[in-house]
Amino acid sequence: MAEKETKETTIEESFQALDEIITKMESSDVTLDESFALYKSGMEELQKANSKIEQTKKAVMAISKDGGFEVFEGVE
Repeated sequence: MAEKETKETTIEESFQALDEIITKMESSDVTLDESFALYKSGMEELQKANSKIEQTKKAVMAISKDGGFEVFEGVE
């Protein structure tokens, strides 16, 4: 059996998926059931993007100062 590779989604890929979901949801021929499924899928993509953004913030914070940490503006 071949192992299934799991590729980590980039922020850009998540935003692209969200754009596609929004476009589908704005279509007049989408059913209510389809809308709920698209909404759920969109929320999952949003969580992926938020997680990746947080990981990136932490990585930048860890390397922003010599031997120390610096918090991004607006993040407490």
